[in-house]
Amino acid sequence: MAQDVLQEARALTQRGLEDYARGRFREAALAWEKAIQLAPNDPRARSLLEFARKRIRERDALPVAHAYGATLESPIPGFLASLTAIEADEPTSGSFPTPPPDGEWAQIDTRRVLGRTEEGVEVTKEAQDPADTWKDLPIQVDNLQASARGLLEECRAALSESRPDRAALAAEMALQLSEQARSPEVDDIVNARRLLFERAFCACIGDMKSAPIRAIPSEALGAHGFDHRAAFLMSRMDGTLSVGDLLDVAGMPRFDALRLIAALRRAQAVDIVPI
Repeated sequence: MAQDVLQEARALTQRGLEDYARGRFREAALAWEKAIQLAPNDPRARSLLEFARKRIRERDALPVAHAYGATLESPIPGFLASLTAIEADEPTSGSFPTPPPDGEWAQIDTRRVLGRTEEGVEVTKEAQDPADTWKDLPIQVDNLQASARGLLEECRAALSESRPDRAALAAEMALQLSEQARSPEVDDIVNARRLLFERAFCACIGDMKSAPIRAIPSEALGAHGFDHRAAFLMSRMDGTLSVGDLLDVAGMPRFDALRLIAALRRAQAVDIVPI
């Protein structure tokens, strides 16, 4: 096949990835259809096209969308903010106060309240899985060690019940609690369960042979609370690298990369395409 034809097919595949990241699923599917016409033996374009068609069917089956403002949710907003109040010996009411806008928690994981967006429009709240929320997880402002143990048990239970998103969320919250509580006792509790957390992140991501692709534009990562590490990982998500391959080129420890990919998937910033 002529080199210029292959280059055009690659350009069409890349254009489809850009369209997909912006929620333009039909345009992405059209680009990948054209890429397949030019390079019929390209398995990447075929798997991407099949996945895009699946997303189109899922979207068309959703209720009529309503316009909402872009709203994000952190796993442990007021709880982490309240740690400052505890250190200052300020009274707390047990409620969750509003977190600081640029807190450390935002560097790892934020979640959309209303579900997947489609070109600036949010779907209704009913589309959100009510089981995947932080609000009913075991958080005790006055007992950090009990909170850590409760999150560990929640992670273990969710894994045994085949609820990987819930397990990964509990693991993420436990890790953030350890990072920000500045408590050796909490660190000991959490660090002893890193293998459990890795299992939770792997279960959340799914098949290590699947390929992550961007589901939001890279430039929107900051607004979703992710940092330069996420931007680097997403820059390598071209539909050819599997999760396993991505871990090899991540430039960070395997555990940290798994944690970040799981956070991106739960935040609906990436999709996982079978290959």
